[in-house]
Amino acid sequence: MSTPIIEMHGVSVVKERSVILRDIDLCIRKGERVVVLGPNGSGKSSLIKVMLGENRADTSADGSFVRIMGEEHFSLFDVRRAFGLVSGDLQYEFRRDMGAVEAVLSGFYGSIGTNRSQALTAEMRTKALKALSLVGSSHLASRTVSTLSSGEARRVLMARALVNEPEALILDEPMTSLDLTGKHIVREAMRALAATGRTLVMVTHDPSDIIPEMERVILMKDGQIFRDGDMSELNEENLGELYSVPVRLARIDDRYFAW
Repeated sequence: MSTPIIEMHGVSVVKERSVILRDIDLCIRKGERVVVLGPNGSGKSSLIKVMLGENRADTSADGSFVRIMGEEHFSLFDVRRAFGLVSGDLQYEFRRDMGAVEAVLSGFYGSIGTNRSQALTAEMRTKALKALSLVGSSHLASRTVSTLSSGEARRVLMARALVNEPEALILDEPMTSLDLTGKHIVREAMRALAATGRTLVMVTHDPSDIIPEMERVILMKDGQIFRDGDMSELNEENLGELYSVPVRLARIDDRYFAW
């Protein structure tokens, strides 16, 4: 089998004497399409920050480790090669007068926009335009961020995350602050990416965000993995225990709805 993109064993994260992740065992391989689902405060974002090297994991326990592409000692370059991140929080950091292509180009440096010290090449611009095409947004290349809807801007961020050709794309609460039109736009972009066979990790608190192409669900509760398996784990019994309230679940036109 291929080397896992991310592998964790016995991983915990402690901040200000509080354990925010406890005994995490996780393995995600190339081509997987994974949903990380759980209520607010369940540890989803903390888990993603471990993947991105932002959270320092406590690996003092015997046999505990975090590996990216099979390596326990990894650099920021290795992280960028492994993961591209799309999040609503990141979107708010971009200047509104920034061009869409500039926003995508900034992904090469992990910066918010570009500056004169960065050596931007014609090849980089070609890759940026290709990334916009992959998410169905070539028509946005001449636009500025200020003229984009929230859904269009979220797709530009997807293109930014793709320019380094990462092994996996992390979609952290991709529908946050979007109206129905914006959600439709982003949903179609996610489905197009899934159709290419790209590895996707979607993080959400809402089952209705889940696209039909997702094949595996990780349920998180109280800083631990509560369930990890195929989409049959997404059922009323598990969701009721996950959210600590009675939950009804329906699937209509390949979409999940929970209430």
